[in-house]
Amino acid sequence: MTNFAVVERRHLAALLRRVGPDAPTHCEGWNTRDLAVHLVERDSRPDILMGKFAPKLPVLGKRAEAGDAALYDLPWNELVAKVEKPSLLSPARIGPVDKRINTAEFFVHHEDVRRAQETWHRRQLLHDEEKDLWGSLQLMAKPLLRNESDSILLVASGYGSVSAGKGKSKRVQLVRANPSELLLWAFGRRDAAEVVITEE
Repeated sequence: MTNFAVVERRHLAALLRRVGPDAPTHCEGWNTRDLAVHLVERDSRPDILMGKFAPKLPVLGKRAEAGDAALYDLPWNELVAKVEKPSLLSPARIGPVDKRINTAEFFVHHEDVRRAQETWHRRQLLHDEEKDLWGSLQLMAKPLLRNESDSILLVASGYGSVSAGKGKSKRVQLVRANPSELLLWAFGRRDAAEVVITEE
């Protein structure tokens, strides 16, 4: 079976080319250029990410600032090409690693762009694709929802359930949907995800 992360990467790159560098996204505060730069840095420029998150190390910080600016200055098609095809030294070039670290990442960001456009339609994903996203959700639900004061139970018919949240209140939120919509909801795309929420 084709790696779902590879499929989403390809489709996202095609969509980015079509909508251009200034289109809106559901990633708060980011347009499509911001999102593309983020994906390139995440896949191929860990040195930039390290510099951004190590402000007490001025050498790394200056290098990160310069590298970040250089990516922002790239022609749009060149930047998107880097999204579509990571550098030769990127771990994303290794199939199993790419699947593990990028299945959720590229699905969510693909939907960030798709659902922020004026006209969009909900996709019908294959069972194996939903299964891959369910596997990602099982790994990521607790860290993604660690700040929720309620107990959260994510329920996907035919796949199972995942619990998360701090559980400090007596309330339990039941969030029901397909794995893909639950993943978007857990990633904070509350206005974009199509879920049904009840409380107990």
